[in-house]
Parts: sequence; C-alpha cells; structure tokens
Amino acid sequence: MATILIVDDRPSNRAYLLALLGFTEHRLLEADDGATALDLVRAHRPDLIITDILMPKMDGYEFVQRLRADRDLAATRVIFYSAVYAERETQAMARSCGVERVLSKPSDADAIMEAVNAELVLAGALPSVPAPAAPPAAKEAPPAPPLPADACAAPENQLSARLAALEAMCLQLVGEREVEGLANCFLQAAGRILCADQLALCLFERDERSVRHLGAQGFDCAAIAAHAANDLRLPGALVHARDALLLAAGEPLLATLPSQHPRPGAFLGLAVRDLHHLHGWMYFVRAPGAAPFGEEDLRWASALGAHLAVAYENLNLYQVVQRHAAQLQLEATARARADAALRESEHRLELARQVFDSTQEAIMMTDACANIVAVNPAFERITGYSEAEVMGRNPRILRSGRQDTGFYRAMWDSLARHGQWRGELWNRRKNGEIFPEHTSISAVRDDAGKLTAYVSVSSDLSALKAAHNQLDFLSNHDALTQLPNRSLFHDRLQQAIAAARSSGRQLALLLVNVDRLSRINDSLGHAAGDALLREVARRASDIAGPLDTVARLSGDEFVLLLSSCDDTEDIIFSARRLIDAVAQPHSVDGHDVVVTGSVGISVFPRDGDAAGDLLKAADAALAHQKEAGRNGFRFFKGEMNDQALRWLAMETRLRRAVARAELALHYQPQVARSDGRVLGMEALLRWNSPELGRIPPSDFIPLAEDTGLILPIGDWVIRQACLQNKAWQDAGLARVPVAVNVSAHQFKAGTVPAAVRAALQESGLEAQYLEVELTESVMLGDTTAAEAQLAELRAMGVSLSLDDFGTGYSSLGYLSRFSLDKLKIDQAFVRNITADPRSAAIAQATIALAEGLSLRVVAEGVETLAQRDFLGRIGCDVLQGYLYSPPVPAREMQELLQAGRVVL
Repeated sequence: MATILIVDDRPSNRAYLLALLGFTEHRLLEADDGATALDLVRAHRPDLIITDILMPKMDGYEFVQRLRADRDLAATRVIFYSAVYAERETQAMARSCGVERVLSKPSDADAIMEAVNAELVLAGALPSVPAPAAPPAAKEAPPAPPLPADACAAPENQLSARLAALEAMCLQLVGEREVEGLANCFLQAAGRILCADQLALCLFERDERSVRHLGAQGFDCAAIAAHAANDLRLPGALVHARDALLLAAGEPLLATLPSQHPRPGAFLGLAVRDLHHLHGWMYFVRAPGAAPFGEEDLRWASALGAHLAVAYENLNLYQVVQRHAAQLQLEATARARADAALRESEHRLELARQVFDSTQEAIMMTDACANIVAVNPAFERITGYSEAEVMGRNPRILRSGRQDTGFYRAMWDSLARHGQWRGELWNRRKNGEIFPEHTSISAVRDDAGKLTAYVSVSSDLSALKAAHNQLDFLSNHDALTQLPNRSLFHDRLQQAIAAARSSGRQLALLLVNVDRLSRINDSLGHAAGDALLREVARRASDIAGPLDTVARLSGDEFVLLLSSCDDTEDIIFSARRLIDAVAQPHSVDGHDVVVTGSVGISVFPRDGDAAGDLLKAADAALAHQKEAGRNGFRFFKGEMNDQALRWLAMETRLRRAVARAELALHYQPQVARSDGRVLGMEALLRWNSPELGRIPPSDFIPLAEDTGLILPIGDWVIRQACLQNKAWQDAGLARVPVAVNVSAHQFKAGTVPAAVRAALQESGLEAQYLEVELTESVMLGDTTAAEAQLAELRAMGVSLSLDDFGTGYSSLGYLSRFSLDKLKIDQAFVRNITADPRSAAIAQATIALAEGLSLRVVAEGVETLAQRDFLGRIGCDVLQGYLYSPPVPAREMQELLQAGRVVL
C-alpha cells in the first residue's frame, strides 16, 4: 500500500481524484495549496504527489522546487496535473524541476491510473506489474446514464459509470444559474450514484440559517419542511455534523425524523459546506431490506457534497456579480442620463441664442423699469435702430402718435393684471416711416414673484397687409388670366339673378370650353397653353359689355354672363361672336395656333331660378355640343337634364353595386366545333339593380370606365372568376380555362398583374386556367407599359387573347410586338359571314394570319348552323355564341361542365 498526496485548490478536482483512487488500497492525503502540502509531505512522507500548478499562497511549481531543495524529500515522485498552461509550457516547467510526468485536465480515468501506477513502480511502492486500469470515464457531459441494477451490490465494478455520472453532473452544475435547476440536477445525479430510494437537499441563504431551497426525491419534501432549519432533530441537525453521519435502521437518532417521512433502512447524511461557509445539508435513504451504506458510499457522498458546495458557492457569486453588474448598469444609465440632460440644457441654451438672433420677429427685452437691455438683429432691421442706439432707453422712442394715452394705459393695466398683452401697434421707424406691428408683451417674474423684466415679440405687418390685399384679390380672381374665379362669379351671378328677378329681365349664361387645349400643352408645352388661355380671356373680355361678367371656372372653361339680353337673337349673336373670337389665329411662341370653342347656353328664368341650376343647365348643353362635334353652341333642353340625372343615378348605384352583391358573373362556353366539347368559357359581367332593373353592360361599363370604378370592379371580376373556376375543379369538373375581359383603363393604371397574382394566390387556381382578354385600345396608349404588364402576365403562365380583332385599329405591328396566345373574331364579321363576301374574307384572313403566327382562333357570336359550318370550312375549330349557349349563371355553367359537351 502506497501513500498518495493530492494537491489542488479546487475541491471538485480533489474529490474526483479521491473517488478515482479510493477503490485502491492506497492511503490518500489532500491539500489545497503548496504550503499545506509541504507540511504534509514532511509529516507523512508520501510515495507520490499529484499537484496542480496554479494555486494560491504557494503554487505547484514553487512547491516542487522547495521539495527538491530538501535533501530528505528530493526523490519524491511528482505528477503535474494542470489545465492552465499550454502543453509545451507545462512540459518545460516540469523538466526544470525534475518532474517526468504531466497530465492535462481533464484526463480520463485510464490515463490517470496508468500514470499513478507507473510512478509508484518507479518509487518502489509497487512491483513492476501494470495495475489494471479503471474503465474509461466519459469525456463529455451528456445526461448521466442510469446505473445498472447490480451497481449497489458491487459498486467497485461500476466505477467508470459512477465517475461518468459524477463528471456529467459537475459539468451540468457549472451551467446552472438558478438554484432550483442546480438542486434538481444534483438530486437526479446523486440518487443514481448512491442508489438511494429517497434523498433530500436543503440549501441555505447567505446567513447560513434561512432555507433558500428544499428539494427531495422519492417523497414529498413537505414532510420535512418544518424541520429543515431545526438543528435539534433530523434532518436539520446535520448542520452540526463535521463528518458524514452514517446510521442503520433502529438507531435512536433516526426517530427524530418527521413522522411523515418514509421509514428508513439505512441513512447517510452530511452538511454541505466548504472551508468558509455552511451551505446546507443533504441525506440519502435506502429502504428497509436494502444494502446498507458503506465507507465507499461515504466517500462518494463526500465527493458529491464537495462538488455541490463549489457549484452553489459559484452560483451565489454569479448572482452577486449579476446584482453588482445591474447596479453598475443603473449607475451608468443614470450618469448617462445626467450627461444627456446637461448636454440637452446646453443645446437648449445655444438653440435659444440662435432663435433670438435668427428669428424674423423683432425681440426687445427691458428691465423692470422698462429700460431696454437687449434687442435682436430683426429689431434692428425693422426699426432701423442699432442695439447701441436704444440700449438703456425707453421703448416710447418708437411711438408714432397714432394711439392715444388711453390705449397705452390699457396696455400697461393688462400687463400688471394678467402679465401679458397682445395687440396691434403703430410705431415709427428711425427714418420716420410709420408701420404696423403685431406685438406680444410678457412680464417676467422670478420664483418669488418679483417682476424682473419685460419681453416683447413683434411682427412687422407692412408686408402682411400688402399681401393681404393681394391675397384678397387672388382669392377671388384667377391667377393666370386675372378674371373672376368661380367663387366671385357665383356671387355676381346671384346678384344678377336678384336684379333680373326684380326687373323682370332675362339673363343668359354662356359656358365656353376651349376645344382640345391638351394638344397645345402636349406639343408646345404648358407655357404655350397658358399664353393661349390669357389671350382667350382677353378676347372674351372685349366682347363682354360693361354690365356683363367674364370668368374662368376651370382649366379650359370660361363663362360669359349676359346681364342685358332682350331676346334669343341677342344671345345667339353674342355666342357667335365669342366662337369667332376664339377661332381667330393665336400667335404663341412664334407659332400660329388655331383652336375652336364650344358653347353651352342656359337662360334665366326659363332654365333655372338659382345660380347652381343655371350652371348645371349650361354644362349639360355644353356636353351635348361637344358630343355633336364641337365648334358651335347649343341651348339647354329639359331632356338633357333627364339624361344627366339618369347617368348620375346610375353612377351612385354602381358605386354601391359591389358591396350589395348586385354584380354577378355569367359564363358562355367556348366549344369544339367537331364534337361540342366544352374547351373553355368567358366570364361576362352582369348588373341587376333593385332600383333600375337589369342594366346592359353597354350602359354601365362605359360609365365605370369614365368614373374610375372599372378598377375595383375589374379586380372583383378577376377574383370571382378564379374562385369559381377553382371551386368547379375541386368538385371534379372539367379543368378548362376561364377568360376575363380587362379594360384598357386597368392596363393604363398598371394594376392588372397585381390583381391577377392576388386572385391566383387567393383561389389556388393554376395560372394556365386563366385567360386575360384585352382589346386593341390597350395597345394604342403607353405601349411600353402595356408590353411590360403583358410580359409579366405571360411569366406567371396566364394566357393572353386579343378580343374583337379587326374592329378597331388593327395593326400587324403590335401582333409582332406583343406575345399573344389567341385571336377572337368579332361577332360583327361572324354575323354576315355567309352572306357578305367581305366579312367572310376578313374572317378567313384573320384565321390565316393566326395560323402564321401560331395563335389559336375563337369565333364569337355564332348563332346558326350555317355560320358554324362555314367557319369550319375556313379552319376555325373553336366557337362561341348563342348557337351553343347564351351567357348563363354559374349554376347552369356547372351543368354544362358536368355534361362535358354541348349537344345541338
């Protein structure tokens, strides 16, 4: 049997080596620093020393140096066991002091046992026969595996498993930052290592008396809660035990356990402490009939307690550090806020100085006796006085004499009673000019309420009053032509109506529109258009009499109010003069420009008794004149108003149609000519208004385009068509594409790709089953933007077809530029295809053109068998029209899809 001294300042490292070597017959000693170890060496003369290097008081290197300096101890075998230095540095230190063997932390059990046995052989404490190595210990920290069932009966055979569990527990304890987690981790590992049926752990607060955490395994810890801090009976009495307490069944001390505690067969308890602190207690219990705890279990319990004490102390230190860090953070935050407040205060002072110097208002400060102490640059600029000229003087030097003594007496009375005064002053500049100012004067008092100063802020109103006069003119006149605007004209028209009503005379309202002014703006620029409008205003003013009024109501719209017209001939004469004047050539930027004018006329009292009615009537007449060909005049008639009211009513109801579910989609199948199979369908919009009845698309679609409602309605149509087609496909019906008509206004707005993408994503419909139909008008606007949108739709996989081909501005150019999939022959050609050779030739040329461009062809408006057969002969195989089916609701279209074909 040899004597081995273990030197390490960390109890957990010592406990690990003690547990590993505890199953040999060697005598084991331990020390926590080099000085203590040197005393033990001199007293016990160990055969082998295993020492750490970096330790307090005396490190391992100095300890070995002193060992070698002592002649009686110099030959003692030493192993360095350290993790501080790199391996090369540790080897160099070992060689310098005669140490031959170095182990790095952590080392597995085999390596440690092999090194110990080798050194003991060299020391002569063992014969030169290799000792059996311990099984390898776990190097990582996975969850500790459960010990085998025979571990309690023969623990010496399970050394490696217990060491692995101990090492895994140690690594887990290091990472715990909460006492509950630390206790649970310890209880689970310790119960497996010592094969305990029940175990309990109590951890104290820093005062070493108050219970911080109580945990148990195998029973409810509430059974011992009342006795956890009672040091007169178990388990609280464990705090007095300097060594582990090992009790067998029947021993009197076990009777002090609480009555609710399970009956113990064997009891092993000890205090959890380190050299400086009592941290708590723990105990292990085996059930009656189980193997009793032995010396080996005692050593394992001591090792577990040492590891727990280190981990708990580290956790406490971590929490102390965290509290200090939090406090430091709070102090740093408070200091930063104070610094920020100081900087903010300095910034505010600097900002106040900048405002005082740079503001456009005159600022004057006086002392409590009203003597000037400071003025800003704006005061100097407005009054003409420099700061040096007014310093120490009374502000009365600025008085103009326009306000009397009573005015100033009231001002000072307001300052005395309310601490402020606001109003308008007339002052005199240094050069003698009198000017108006809007002034605000405030009295300044200290914390005690004593008056210390006066501050006045004044704005020079000279420019403001001039601007007010100008603004008054501009608010009632058109800035471009200087004519009365709509507001002033409305006032004059009401006055003229009142005068005409009292005198029995009639008035005439001539509403004039400059035709196609946009062409001038687009070709010559808006400056040229503005010049033209000014010239039109001048010519109209020349025609107007002294009692008449000419006004500009909007961009290209003027109005002439004839306040003295005896009969219709006078009105017609004035209208023709006005039209002729507008039509005279205009010289604009060196160009001779000719424009025309359209005039709508209403007459008081025949066409209305109020200003708004007369303007509305003249506007209706103007609209009809522009529809009839422009460059003329038209009197208002009652039916014009009826039609305008009908369109207004239709627009109002159309705006609510989507929300009220008044719009619906009907579907018309596209059929194979040969066998009647349904190859596709076109979604067609229908409106059934509760108030107006069924409204033809030819009425409400142009209205929707004119009002912009086509955008939300068009998006709704795309969405509903996709949802319906997907629902049919999910029901197992034929998977065919649905065609949706898209307006040129939608392409102009640039919303088509986004609307299509959203509808496909919401419905889940595959893009190949959606077809977008567009008209030739799409390609007559911004072709670049349209081409980009069509390319985006093609990239999604959506088909594109050109509807009503040949009825508009058909051009082969855009057929080559735009990527299309299908052409649709318009029903205007199909209707007369059997009787009109021209219609037949156009249809045949369209089919040939489509075949040359690899485009599919669909003929619309097929209503007779003769039309079907003729189209078949010229190569058109997909037909659509009333011959097969009119546009039908979704329910009837579903029946057609279920049948799969249309039978004639």
